[in-house]
Parts: sequence; structure tokens; C-alpha cells
Amino acid sequence: MQLKEQIFVSQEESTATLQKILNQYADRLVVVVATSCSGKTTFLKSIKNAYDMDELFFPFLIKEQADYVCQDPRTPQIWNIMNKRVKEKIKVSLWKPVFGTVVLDSDIIVYIKVDDALLKERSLMRNAKFENIKNMQKHIEEDIQLSTAEVIELIVTK
Repeated sequence: MQLKEQIFVSQEESTATLQKILNQYADRLVVVVATSCSGKTTFLKSIKNAYDMDELFFPFLIKEQADYVCQDPRTPQIWNIMNKRVKEKIKVSLWKPVFGTVVLDSDIIVYIKVDDALLKERSLMRNAKFENIKNMQKHIEEDIQLSTAEVIELIVTK
């Protein structure tokens, strides 16, 4: 992992800032990773030519497989299986960033890291368990450390 840049932004500035980053690296393979409750779906509504990893991946699964990888909490075993399967099925393309929770092979990783106070607030609004989100964050950060891609951390605060 090569930390290229850390950018601190407010929640209100985050979409415009992310769009600028994606425009700047449009000719590179870009994956945008973040935990649940970090705003990936909201970003996807505003950003053209971007893909939701879940929408690309889940059609490959039968119901039992989808139920397995979506169980709560997501254990390290589930995390490893999910990572392996996603990496087998999904590839990042030029001009088409992929948003998700798995670090795919890419040139640039944009890591959206929401500060804990805001993440906790969002998890309560979505009835998600904060400790599960923090566990997901730990796995994402471990995967980022193993990557050879350049990393841009977009740190979102209130």
C-alpha cells in the first residue's frame, strides 16, 4: 500500500470531492471501498459510470450463497470467502470505478473512512450493529495494507 493522500471533508463536501478524485484518475483502474453506512449508495446516485459491487456480484449467487455471505455478524471465514468470490467475478475497468467493500485489483483505491461519531449515527439510523461495521472496517483496512495500489483516504466528518 502506498498512501498517496489523505483528504478530510465534511459530509456535505464529500460527494463533490469524491467526484473530483474520480475525474482526476478517470484513466486509471479505481476501486472505491467503504464499510456499510459510509454512503456508497448515496455516492453512486451522483456519480456517472460507476458500479455497485453488490449489483455486479450478487446475480452470480444462488439464494443460499447470498444468505450465507450476508449473515450477521460476518465472520473472518465469511469475509475470506466473499473476498475470494468477488475477486474471481468482478474486475475494475478504465473509466468505470467500482464501489464496494472488497479491495479489487486496481491502480487507485479510494478509501472512504467515515469518522466514528458519524458512522455510529448512521448505523443507528439503519439499525446496523456498529461493532459489525467496525469489524468490516478492520478487514477492509487489512486488505488495503496488502494491496500494491496507491491509496487515497477520503475521511468524512460531520
